[in-house]
This record gives sequence, structure tokens and C-alpha cells, in this order.
Amino acid sequence: MCFAALSVVSLVTVVVSIQLLRLGLVNETTDGHTFQKENKDHVIVVALTVASLEGVFCVISAFISCRLASKAKKELQSKREGTFHVRIMGEKDIVLVSKQAPDGTEKREKVFATSI
Repeated sequence: MCFAALSVVSLVTVVVSIQLLRLGLVNETTDGHTFQKENKDHVIVVALTVASLEGVFCVISAFISCRLASKAKKELQSKREGTFHVRIMGEKDIVLVSKQAPDGTEKREKVFATSI
């Protein structure tokens, strides 16, 4: 999830970069009108293209990392390795469930807890 957050922050940086690079392609008049420059700088066009591609990769990587994190979470929850796991039943009931026996039964022990 940290990688997804980093991708989103990078996406914000890309948007700011694109806006600043776009200013290099237009002229602004004193009355607030804008018009395109006749001679476009090729370096600015290349930089805009690279920034746009970076933005696309940031969106794709954030989406993929969220999917991977959710799959990893589901896989860890389904394994439940160890001698027991905790199952919450209701608001105040916590049940410790021991490992399942070969015949499919499981040993449960109730533990009462209150939250602060």
C-alpha cells in the first residue's frame, strides 16, 4: 500500500509538471488572453510526452499495487498458520480457535474482553 501511495503522490507531481511545461507553449497577453507560440520548442514537447507517459505508468502501478495488496491480504487470512487463530463473535466475545483436527472438528475457547 505504501507503493500505491507513492504512485499517487508521483501522479500529483506529474500533473504539476505538465501544467508548468504547458506554459512554455503559449504566450499570455496583459489582458489575460493566451495564444500558441509560432515556434514550438521541441524539448518542451518531448518533456510533455515523457511526463504524460509517467502519469500513465503512475496510474497503472497504483492500480496493480492495490490489487496485489488485496490478494496478499486475502491469502494471509486464508492460511491462518499457527496453533490457533482469533475469531471475533459479536461485540464483546472473542473466541480462540485451536488448529483443526484431522476429523474436521476444532476446539474453541471463549475469552471475554472489553474495549477501552
